[in-house]
Parts: sequence; C-alpha cells; structure tokens
Amino acid sequence: MKKLLILLLGLLLFTSLYAENVSQISSDEKIDSIYVLQKKIYKDVKDQPLENKKYGVEFNFFRLIFFGSDTNMLNHTLSGTFSLFYPQKKVEIAFPFFYSDPVNDLGWDEYDDKNSIRQITLDCHYRKFLGNSLNKFYISGFVRYANLKGYEGSNLFKCKDDNPVMSTENKIGVGIGVGYRIFSYSGFYWGTSISLGRYIIGENGKFYGDFFWYDNDNEIIFNFEFLKFGWSF
Repeated sequence: MKKLLILLLGLLLFTSLYAENVSQISSDEKIDSIYVLQKKIYKDVKDQPLENKKYGVEFNFFRLIFFGSDTNMLNHTLSGTFSLFYPQKKVEIAFPFFYSDPVNDLGWDEYDDKNSIRQITLDCHYRKFLGNSLNKFYISGFVRYANLKGYEGSNLFKCKDDNPVMSTENKIGVGIGVGYRIFSYSGFYWGTSISLGRYIIGENGKFYGDFFWYDNDNEIIFNFEFLKFGWSF
C-alpha cells in the first residue's frame, strides 16, 4: 500500500512538472508568433505611403520648361500622366498623354514644315504592383490611341513627293510593360518604365518624316519613361 501511494505521488509530481513545462513552451511560442505578426503588420503599415491618397499627376518637367522656346527638339512637346490609385488592390490605373508639334528649322527650305508630324497620344495603363504596396516594381498592360497629322509620303531617306498631301490618321494599339515607382509620404513620387506594343488599327508608315522621332507612325510601339515626376493627393 505504501509503495502504491509513493508511485501515485511520483506520477502526480511528474504530470505537474510536465504540464508546467509544456505551458511555458506554448507561451513562448505564442509570444514569438505575436512578435513576428507585429513585425509583419508594422512593415505593411510602414510601406503604405498612398493609404489616404487616390489621385496623382505627373509631368516631364524638362519638356514643360522648354515648351515654346527656341530649342528645336523640345519646343512644342508635352508629356504627363494622370493616375488613379487603389492601395488595397495594389493597382494603379494611369492615363499617360503626349503632345508633339515640332517646328523644324534645319535651314533647308525643302524639308522645313513638311518634315513635321503632329502627334497626340493617350494611353490607359493597368499597373499591378508585385510587392505589398504601391511601391517598387509593377507589370502592366495598356491600350493607346494616337492621332497623327502630317504630309503623306516616304520617310526622310527617300524622295519626297512633289505635291505632298496633308492628312490625319487615327490609330489604336495594345501592349505590355514593366516599371518601378518610388512614393514618399509627403506626396512626391518618381517612376520609370518600358512599354512595348503594336498598333492593330490604323495605317502605318503613312507620313513623311524622320522615322526615329515619329515612332507613332510605325507599327511597333516602344516607350521609355524616366524624367516624369509627380504629386499624389
């Protein structure tokens, strides 16, 4: 009987010690889990500069500064973007626009004016960010509308028509892109991107002009952004 009582007391003591140890381990694991969760939540909250902002406007200020000046390359061009931000979905819907109406002053009467193509383009880009916020890298798909006006004819390296005809062309294209954005909590932001696509509606190679500067007259769409700076609100 005495041995049985000693055995029961030993079993109760062991069970009590084991339960206390398991409870301590479980508490430590819970504390560690809570700490990890707090760090993740803090990281997510910390990286949400657009939490209370829905819109953004950006411009290529270098083109804006030289607009209307005597500088040949940038005197009549504007480039900017209006954006809608959806921080919870990690999505930006952007509407880039471009206007160009260059006035040539090459000193060659036969090329002046007739070597100019007025271009107006308006895009709609759907940008999906790859991180936990509207920051850093994104992938995108876009649709572009282009309105071109100029003299019909061959490019700069071929003979020009003696009596060129002024006309316009409306084009629609689609494409994809990748980009990178940096947003600040103050509202200021900057981004860079590369887009590649193709015009699927409209005539290509219609106008007389330098193929390098008037790429919207080509079938392939290639666009590189680097000098746009914006403000979110």
